[in-house]
This record gives sequence, structure tokens and C-alpha cells, in this order.
Amino acid sequence: MHKLSRAALFELVWSKPMTEIARELNVRDQHVAVACDLFDIARPRAGYWQKVGYGKPVEKAVLSTEAFPAEEIVCVGV
Repeated sequence: MHKLSRAALFELVWSKPMTEIARELNVRDQHVAVACDLFDIARPRAGYWQKVGYGKPVEKAVLSTEAFPAEEIVCVGV
């Protein structure tokens, strides 16, 4: 199990594909997705990483703090 702040997980999710994050944390990508969903962390939509790979413009979401503060600790891999 890994503990990260919501802000740290948000930055991680928007910096590399979910499969890479899961491999680094030694968890399944579904665990990362569930943690994001439970703590209201937006994830890149389908096709985002392909656009990034081709140098096309993409929009990064903003971390919402309505339901949870950015400092809230998130457990990934539970």
C-alpha cells in the first residue's frame, strides 16, 4: 500500500500513463483508478497520451478541492 496526498497523486496521474504508475508502485492500474475515483481526482481521458506522444495540444484538468482538500492522504493498492 502506498500513501500519497491527493495533490501528489493528481500530478502523478497527469505526468505518465496509469500503467506506468501502477508498475512503479507495484499495484494494478485498477487500484490507481479506484483511488482517483474515490478521492475525486480527474484522470486523463482516452487518447490523451496518444495526443501527447504526437505533440498535439492537450488540456490538463484542475484538482478540485470541493469534496476533499489537496493535502488529503490517499491510499493506493488497498
